[in-house]
Amino acid sequence: MSAATAAVEPAASSGSMSANTRAGAVIQYYISSQVDALNRAIAATERHAPGSAGGVRAVIHRLRTAIRGYEHLFTATPHGGPQLDQLLSALKHTEDLERLRTHFADRFDQLGLTVAEYPKWYGALDEEVRESYRQIERVHSQAWVAALLGQVRMFAEHAKFTRDGDKPASSLMGVISKAKIHLLDTYVKMSHATDLVAARDEMRTAARDAHFLTEAASPALGRSAEEVIVPVSDLGHLLVQYRQAVVARNWLLRLPGADRADRLTASLADLEKEHLHQLGEQIDQATADMIDRWQ
Repeated sequence: MSAATAAVEPAASSGSMSANTRAGAVIQYYISSQVDALNRAIAATERHAPGSAGGVRAVIHRLRTAIRGYEHLFTATPHGGPQLDQLLSALKHTEDLERLRTHFADRFDQLGLTVAEYPKWYGALDEEVRESYRQIERVHSQAWVAALLGQVRMFAEHAKFTRDGDKPASSLMGVISKAKIHLLDTYVKMSHATDLVAARDEMRTAARDAHFLTEAASPALGRSAEEVIVPVSDLGHLLVQYRQAVVARNWLLRLPGADRADRLTASLADLEKEHLHQLGEQIDQATADMIDRWQ
């Protein structure tokens, strides 16, 4: 067999896959499905649909994680470059603003505030969200976005496999095992971290990568993939919540002097501090449960 073989058409459905399916075909199918999801998500952002910025960002991360993590299965892969990083940054900013709006609304409910009692700075969040979507729309209209989408779609339809890509899908567990080890390493390193917030954010990224890499292979790996996805997804959710609480705390700290000194702001800051402590304990427990599950 040659070092590079042309890919067959992706399976009609993920249900036809097994551990004996070619590894490259499994990942090719996943990438193809995510390209379709990305087109739908981009259309939603053009309508400024609530939450759509986060949807686009999640699909891009799924695509990039799969392409990078399983690059060895293919003779050539597309690369986004710095422009894609800039788009991801803009999407992340918009997603943070939308989540802040929901986050603080929940906090106001906790404090028993009526809408009329919401602070003025909360109302300004709406305009920031609208402007951030307009910024994303300006980026979407640039020629490189369409060109990159075209490259990824061509790759998904016409990828060629290496010898590793021709191996059975069971071989994908090697990549997933490395992702699991990296995730656990980030947790171990937290005990020596000087910046706990940065360390937990690194762990969040590692959990996301392990989740998406396993998700890509899951149609062929079945229960073995589920044993990774379930605990990693639960842990990742807590780490996302932790990051959101950090963003909220930092937002309060950056308020103008008068607003920052307000009694309401102080109450909100106390809630964030308590929530961060609780989430830290929950993250530790979820990690311990995950380790027990994998032993």
